[in-house]
Amino acid sequence: MDIEALAKGFAPLQENLRKTQAKRASESVEGTAGGGAVKVRLRGDLTVAGVSIAPAAAGDAPMLEDLVSAALNDALRQHKARYGATVEEQFNKVLAGADLSSLMGPLMGMLGGRR
Repeated sequence: MDIEALAKGFAPLQENLRKTQAKRASESVEGTAGGGAVKVRLRGDLTVAGVSIAPAAAGDAPMLEDLVSAALNDALRQHKARYGATVEEQFNKVLAGADLSSLMGPLMGMLGGRR
């Protein structure tokens, strides 16, 4: 079993994962509600980057609470659509751009050696 070759084969995957994480950290989605009266910006790591409330929406507290919830849910929906709703979907999106050909030789060698 050639562990060194296998480790080298993972290097492109690790680089792709690092790039994906960096890109995700720098991106954000914006959810809106009430025709744009309330906006919530969500970072790629699911932290709230900002909330914007139009003055007209600030007067009615129960309505404002509903609009903030709706805007946050809209941002979360967009986040799930962009990055995946489950860990499996997120992993598949990361692997989608990865060149895994460098792993095939070492993996096949390991599998062939076990016969």
